[in-house]
This record gives sequence, C-alpha cells and structure tokens, in this order.
Amino acid sequence: MKKNCFYVLMAAAWMAVSCTNNEIPTQSSSDQAITIVASVSPQSRTPQLNPDGSGSFEKGDVMTLCIAETESDKVSMDYAYQKDAITWGGLNLSENISRVKIAACYPKQTVGQDGTFTFDVLTASEKDLLLAPVQTVQVGTANTVNLNFAHALHRLDLTFTPGNGYSAEDLQNLSCALTAKNQCVVDAFKGEIKEVKAETGKNTVTGNTASFYVIPQATSGITLDIAVGGQNRSLALSDLLQQLNKPQEELKGGAKCEITLKVGRDGIVVEGGSIGAWEDQVTVEGDLTIG
Repeated sequence: MKKNCFYVLMAAAWMAVSCTNNEIPTQSSSDQAITIVASVSPQSRTPQLNPDGSGSFEKGDVMTLCIAETESDKVSMDYAYQKDAITWGGLNLSENISRVKIAACYPKQTVGQDGTFTFDVLTASEKDLLLAPVQTVQVGTANTVNLNFAHALHRLDLTFTPGNGYSAEDLQNLSCALTAKNQCVVDAFKGEIKEVKAETGKNTVTGNTASFYVIPQATSGITLDIAVGGQNRSLALSDLLQQLNKPQEELKGGAKCEITLKVGRDGIVVEGGSIGAWEDQVTVEGDLTIG
C-alpha cells in the first residue's frame, strides 16, 4: 500500500495538562526533541489528494495527540502540523516512567475526561475521520515516532447514469437519501471505535453522483431512498448487495463500496461496482427493478 509521509519536528516543551487541556506550554531548549513521522493511507482525508486517496497534510492542519503514562494518567492536546512543537522533557512525565502510549486522530476532537469523544458523521465539518492506533514509545527516544493514520469510517460511492426515458440532465435532479446509524464513540487513547450508537439519521444528496461516509455497521440497517422523475424506490443496502450476489453483512471501516446504477423508466440497472478496503476486492453486476 502506497503511503505518503510528512515529518514533524517538535521542539517546545509542555507543562503538565489535564486530559482535556489543549494548550501548548513554553519551550525548554535542553530537552530531547520528539520527531514524529505520520503516514496517511490511501483515501485518507487530506488537502492534497491523489487518485488513490493517499496524500499529505498541509501546514496548519490540526490533529489531536493522546499520550498516556498509565490508564489514569493521560493527556490530550491539539497539534498544528508544522507550527507547534514539543519535547520529552516538556511532558513532565513521572521519573519512573520509561514508556508511554501514543495515539492520534484527525481532524481535531474534544476528548472527554473518560478519554473518548463522540463523532457524528452528519454534523462533522470533515467527515473522513482518521485514527492512528495506539503504540508504545520509549521515553526520551531520538528515533522517529510513526503515526500511521487510517480511515475509521466506510465510504459508499454511487454513480447514476441515464437509461430508458431519462437524460443526463434529468439525473441532475435525482435525489438519493441514505438512512443509517450516524454516531460512534471513539476511544481516543486507543485510536479505535469503541461503540456505535443506535441513533439513525438521514443524509440526502441531489445529482448523478452520491458519496457517503458511513459509520461501520450492519448493511441490513442501512436504507437507500432513490427518487427521480416521479419514481421512488426504497431498499436496504444488504438486499441490494444480495441481489448482486455479493452479500456484505457489515460495512467495514477503511473500506469503500462503489456501485454504478443505470436509471430508466422501467427500472434501475446495476452496471457494476467494487467493494474493498479502498482497493478492489470484488466486482458486482446485475439488475434492480423498480415496480
């Protein structure tokens, strides 16, 4: 898997802060600087995005770093790429601590006292949540600390093409609404989704393409409502995939499903698509009829 890396040299000190304190303290020039290498897997959210979705962060992009000495002694802070800096000495770690655990998330989040935050894909300004899973790091090391960010959510891409009775112009007014669970609780200090909440929400897109970021969940609970030219069709995503002979019980984080649908007066024809971990795994073809 291709990854593009960015390098962060952190050279200012932290004062001791609480789990939710996001301020960066003053510098201590005698401390060992911490060098972080952060990589972004294909399809990650970045300002500079390649065709396969890989890319790199830009100066000023803000992530949240989470560092834990023990289960009860943790700190989180916002870090602006290529702007902010830290050192080991500035962490004010306990003298007997030889290792810490580090995780991160992007975009920045407000981490609660319990070390978690709730992510709502419908209200988030940046919907492609990236998580760097926890790793153990030797305190005082001069070696680079690698933060390997990956997608936490699933991406569903739909493309609609004109069939019998519809023109490309008609499909500009096509409405596609996705109803699914829209909130999850993330353990920021582990860099993973802890819980998916039962609440559902609807996201509606108009036009001949629709792209949705979806919380990992069962496909049986995800509904697509398609309306165009007076025709309406509602179906569960699990049923659609079953009709395509490519059943998927769950939508996985870090994976993408692409489906192309030909929309006509006599029905919707599935022209093709792929399902994979942001890399092709299977191809789907078949018919879906409205009637």
